[in-house]
Amino acid sequence: MKKLIIVLAGFILFLVPLNAQDESEEKTIRPFQLSLIPGIGTEGIYSTDNIYNFSFNIFAGLTGGVDGLEIGGFMNINRFSMNGFQASGFGNIVNGTADGLQAAGFFNLNNLYTNGLQVAGFANVVNYDANVVQVSGFANVIDGHNAGFQASGFFNFTAFDGDMVQAAGFMNYTGGVLKGVQAAGFANIAREVDGMQAAGFLNIARKVNGLQVGMVNIADSLDGLPLGLLSIVRGGYRKAEFSVGDALNLHMGFKIGVKRFYNIFSMGTQFTGERSAFLLGYGIGSEFNLMNDQYINIEMHSNQVVKKGWLKSDGSNMLHQLKVSYAKDLDPRWQFFIGPVLNIQTVRADPETGEWINFSPYSILDFSSDRRETRLWLGVNLGVRFW
Repeated sequence: MKKLIIVLAGFILFLVPLNAQDESEEKTIRPFQLSLIPGIGTEGIYSTDNIYNFSFNIFAGLTGGVDGLEIGGFMNINRFSMNGFQASGFGNIVNGTADGLQAAGFFNLNNLYTNGLQVAGFANVVNYDANVVQVSGFANVIDGHNAGFQASGFFNFTAFDGDMVQAAGFMNYTGGVLKGVQAAGFANIAREVDGMQAAGFLNIARKVNGLQVGMVNIADSLDGLPLGLLSIVRGGYRKAEFSVGDALNLHMGFKIGVKRFYNIFSMGTQFTGERSAFLLGYGIGSEFNLMNDQYINIEMHSNQVVKKGWLKSDGSNMLHQLKVSYAKDLDPRWQFFIGPVLNIQTVRADPETGEWINFSPYSILDFSSDRRETRLWLGVNLGVRFW
């Protein structure tokens, strides 16, 4: 039985013309046809010459087209157009335009303009422009422009521009301008985005007007916000800084993103407290213009104490900081800054020695428990930035 199905499927696909069909000639519309396989049915070998209001294919059928309803046990194939509803257990193929609903257990394939809805267990493919909703278990592909919606378990692809929403378990790709939303479990890629990209890991676009949300965001230019762990904008915000303060006596940081929202990667040391310590930090911030050469920066940092080697840390010894700084350009590449810092340190006594790593010169608030202490105090931070 399995071999018979494979042979019949191969025979059917062999009969299908792979190029899109010319519909310039007017076709006869007939009310009904019934087929067992292509060539064996009520219309015989002439089934491709007509358009049918109702087409029923026990296993598979090859017709001129459908203007109404077509049902196939395994596959439906139309040389020309489909207008209405088409459903099959395995696949639907339309070599002309399609307007309506297609539902298949495995795939839908259309070679010309498609308008409506495609639902398939595995994949939907349109080899031309579309205004279509595609829903599939694995992939959706439009080799043209689309105004609609694509949702798949793995991958969505639109070759050119799209006014649409793409939602995929793994990845979305738009080769032109996307006006809408891309949402993926792993990655989104588009030439231009006017809307939003949201991914579990990576967003990439040449030009973004809107929002990128992901662990890593990459763009040539961005007018909006990149929200993530790391945002790389070619024409964006990049600065390095060195500073001194009461909590972190020496501090180095690198800032990347855009002025409205940038990421901060840092390291610092504390050597004037009860015990010296080395810290690695991460933060986010925003810069606001006061005048041409004066700015306000608002930043939040979290720093973790690293001890007994670079890769060993104690998650219970943390220094959190809220920084507000005034900055002034010294020249086109250098900037001086100074400002207050709200410090919150959570420390835990070393379980072996009972010693504390305490940075605070004093505390405004102090919350203590067994072998754990949280201290809050105001400090100061000043330094230079360059780019």
